[in-house]
Amino acid sequence: MGEYIHASEWKALKKIDAHIHIVPDAVHRANPDAQDVWRHADVHRYREIMSENNIERAVIMPLNDPFLMSMEFTAEAVHRELATIKAAFPGQFYAFADVDVRSSAADTLDALRRAADEYCLDGIKLHPNNSGMAADSDYNNAVFAFAEERGIPVAIHSYPDTEDDVSAARRIVRIAGRYPALKLIVCHMGAMQWKELLPLGCLVDLSAILPVYVRTCGIAATREIVHAFGARRLLFATDYPDSHILQSHEIYPTYFEILGQMQFTQAEAERIAYANARALFDGRRAADAPMPVER
Repeated sequence: MGEYIHASEWKALKKIDAHIHIVPDAVHRANPDAQDVWRHADVHRYREIMSENNIERAVIMPLNDPFLMSMEFTAEAVHRELATIKAAFPGQFYAFADVDVRSSAADTLDALRRAADEYCLDGIKLHPNNSGMAADSDYNNAVFAFAEERGIPVAIHSYPDTEDDVSAARRIVRIAGRYPALKLIVCHMGAMQWKELLPLGCLVDLSAILPVYVRTCGIAATREIVHAFGARRLLFATDYPDSHILQSHEIYPTYFEILGQMQFTQAEAERIAYANARALFDGRRAADAPMPVER
């Protein structure tokens, strides 16, 4: 077993941030006086942040809210915007397709086919709390069946407040049982319902929740949580620029400081920071990818 790596080493590691938000330039131009957190979701500034923090690539996640992600207010327009960002900065971004529940399930599936085949997007994002559509609804079941058949990753927002929340962990468990071959990512680790996800084989991302665990439970308990999942299931992810408790400029330094106290070896850290995500997008199951050799 190698030595544990620390905060400065986490910053230096090559990384894929598996969960960030970018608002297209057209939306920024239409809202020049915006004062909310989304003013920081600017691709040009974010590319500077990538360079500063050795982030090779990042995954742009939509929000099931086309009013934030386009000026046409449709999922199709969101997909065009995301494809434009990918094309403008080759090799720097992955992007997940959006879902607009105002559309019929059939129309949504058509939009997702175009997102994959025409716009070359890399996955699908479901945000039950924004859409109001329960994660395990019949509407979403059609999405899961399509994604499982096509081998397309699906990321599900899961930050539930109650056992009956539309993004509750028990709903994720039900989905995983129905679609065992689905490439499933649970965003925010199911928050305080994380224990229910432990028996599953899904990946979980650290976005937004890691600093909350520390503030709520302490460093030692947070270490127990992340190690309960293990390096093979964790994705480095921040939710930049959004955070429940941090300013946008605090997110990356805070993540590195916390991860430096989580007692991961070099090989484990490389897997969490990069290899799991790269295996997912290379079309292989992350769990089947070899662990990096200890140094």
